[in-house]
Amino acid sequence: MKNFKIVDTQYGKISYIDIGAKDSEVILFSTGGGVGIDSVYAFDWLIKEGFRVIAINRPGYFDLNVDTVDTIEGHADIYYEVIKYLGIKEVNVFGISMGGLSALYYAQKYPIKSLVLWSAVSGKYQANEDAVNSSLGKIVMTKHGKKIISWMLLASAKLFPVVTIKSFLKTEADLNKTEINKIAKQIVQKPSGKRNFIIFVQSMIPMDALYTGMMDEVEKAKQPSSIIWKKITCPTFAVYSTVDKDVSKEHAERLEENLKDIKVKYVRAAGHFVWWGDEGEEVIRETIAFFKSKS
Repeated sequence: MKNFKIVDTQYGKISYIDIGAKDSEVILFSTGGGVGIDSVYAFDWLIKEGFRVIAINRPGYFDLNVDTVDTIEGHADIYYEVIKYLGIKEVNVFGISMGGLSALYYAQKYPIKSLVLWSAVSGKYQANEDAVNSSLGKIVMTKHGKKIISWMLLASAKLFPVVTIKSFLKTEADLNKTEINKIAKQIVQKPSGKRNFIIFVQSMIPMDALYTGMMDEVEKAKQPSSIIWKKITCPTFAVYSTVDKDVSKEHAERLEENLKDIKVKYVRAAGHFVWWGDEGEEVIRETIAFFKSKS
């Protein structure tokens, strides 16, 4: 297993990452599905902006038993066990993609200052068949040959970043060829963009250590959520792409219908990856401004 910190809780040994100054404003980072908690390192701008960021492992990922809790709501309880152990009273929460659902349950059950959601699943979820059946989708979703696939994907990201980024965009964004080429070039032209993309891909491996958790979440999210919306009262900032091929617009609309203190920003950007490319830079700036305004 990767070099994570570990705390012994009622749910067993829970791995976590805790980076940034200990006296800084805390962000609980709820990672997307199919990536490890080390994906937080691809969002290093949070640390540069002075935040302390904590990412906590979920069931089925690495060595945490998939049956540790019965529901995605239980992820919030696991998160809280670690937050409590660290002696933190209140956090800001940042949920991405499938991690958005875990973030919403945390906001329902525990004290938080603010909530940011990017491309977040907010209720019943069904994987897009086109995305699943794409070249990258088949690589990620298959349970066979994970070790060699992991090595090949990382090697591709390092040696052929533009080509690899394009494969991600073709899977997760309803963009034309010209738009895909433009965004891929925007990412690699910036040293931080290329570096963070490689870090993001590294967090997807070893795939065999992440597959069970990813598929468990996809299966559980097929059921309607049991979120009690009136209990989420914190200020919320959500970002969704109008060309996201993974998380549909209904997830954004559900938030707008049920949360009173919310701002939803719609972008095209890089589809599901709303933080990629030039338009993604604006998403990052607005997210930083939101968190700082609530600190």
